This record gives sequence, C-alpha cells and structure tokens, in this order.
Amino acid sequence: METGTETNTSVADETAEAAPHNENLTEDSLDEVIDNFTLDDLMAYGEEQDPLFADEAQHKGMKPLNEWIHNVPEDVRKHLANIRADYTRKTQELSRMRKEVEEAQRAMRQQNENIINGSTAKLTANIDETAEYDLFDPEGMKAEIQRQAQIMLRDMLKPAQEELQVQQRKLQLEQFKAENPELTDPEYRTEIVNLLKTRPELSMEDAFYITKAKIGSTKLQQERQEIADRRARQREVVRKSSSGSRSQPKGTPKFKNALEAYKWHKAQQTK
Repeated sequence: METGTETNTSVADETAEAAPHNENLTEDSLDEVIDNFTLDDLMAYGEEQDPLFADEAQHKGMKPLNEWIHNVPEDVRKHLANIRADYTRKTQELSRMRKEVEEAQRAMRQQNENIINGSTAKLTANIDETAEYDLFDPEGMKAEIQRQAQIMLRDMLKPAQEELQVQQRKLQLEQFKAENPELTDPEYRTEIVNLLKTRPELSMEDAFYITKAKIGSTKLQQERQEIADRRARQREVVRKSSSGSRSQPKGTPKFKNALEAYKWHKAQQTK
C-alpha cells in the first residue's frame, strides 16, 4: 500500500510541476480544462495562467515544433489534433460567412447601381418639363399624366440617389486609400490639400497622381545630386592622394658636387 501511495504522490507531484503556475487552479479544474481545451480556450489562455502566454510574447531560440511533435505524449498530440480540427472548422465557417457577406454586398451594390443608373433612373432623367399638352385631347391628357408621374418618381428617387452617390464615392475613396498607402504620408497629404485648394476642379485621385509625380521627380533629382556629390568627393580624395608629397627614396641620394657627397658620407660614418 505504501508503494502505491508513494507512486500516486510522485505522479501528482510531476503533474503539479508540469501544470501552469496558477495557485487558483486546482487539480480537478486542471483536468477539466485539459479535457475540454479548444481553440477558444487557447486564445483565452493568457499570462494569468502562464507567464509564457503573455500577449506580447515573441519567444525565440526554441527547437522547431516539427522536431517535438512526434516526441510528445500521444494524449498531447490528440489535444493538438483537436485544436487543429477546431481551427479548421472555424476557418471554414468564417470563409462561408465571408462569402455570404460578399454576396449581400454585391447584391446591394447592384441594387444601388439600378437606383442610380438603372432603367427607372433613365426614365426620369430626361423629362421635358416645358412641354404643354392639350388636356382636352385623350392622347394629350395621357402624355401629361405620364409626365407628371415621371416628375413625381424623379423627386422621390432623388434623395436616395444622392445619398447612394455619396456612399459610393466614400467607398471609392476608401479603396483608393487602401491601394495607395502614401496618402497617409504627411508629405503627400499636405501637398494634395494645397493642390485641391488652388485647383478645386481636380479629383482627389488626380491630385494624388500629380503630387506623386512631383515628389517622385524631386526625389529623383535629389538622388542624382547625391550621387554626383559622392562621386565628386571620391575624385577629390583620389586627387589629393595622388598629388601629395612624395617621400625621399631610400639609398644614396644624388649630390650636386663632391663636397656634398663628402659631407654626407662623413655624417653616415659618425652615426
């Protein structure tokens, strides 16, 4: 009996050492967490449960996971497999929901397009409000009724059309901003705002392309000037190094006369 007790105590101690450092987590609750550990549990498992799971964690220096995967206990691999399957299901569900949202957005855009540029909009686009019909003539009365109906329909659609046009323009600008992140650069933004103030007939896209071309040309000129300056400095260094004073070569110097030669040799003997 003592042996069994010692074995159980040893297993419990090993489990406690392997468990996350959380004083509020009992052995029973730990078993429950492990048995039901899902992707959501993993995402919610944070620094309070284990300091290694801090939100800003960027652990480095570990062995690759593929070197560990076949060496961990089978139960751990099963838990990892469950988490992987849970992740796959959630990814597929998100993909399905994304497709549904995209379909709804596509249908809404089509509906909005019909309101703005559809057959009904075209019907009310060219109404001759100055036309005069003979109301005592059946055909004239019919034409006047159609004209008044078109005017009423146009006036009813106009607020919705204007609102949809504003929304479409906002979406276009948001997409354009996403495709051209330079718009968030203060250098671009300031130049674009000033350009639109002086030339209000320009669209934001046109102002951006003009600014981009201007800044690109300026930067190109700066780069060319930097290259030219660097080459000039290099040439100056080469010129100075090649035109510097030359050291007197070793050996017997050349003398102007015999007296100089005698004095030099005499000096060499006294050294």
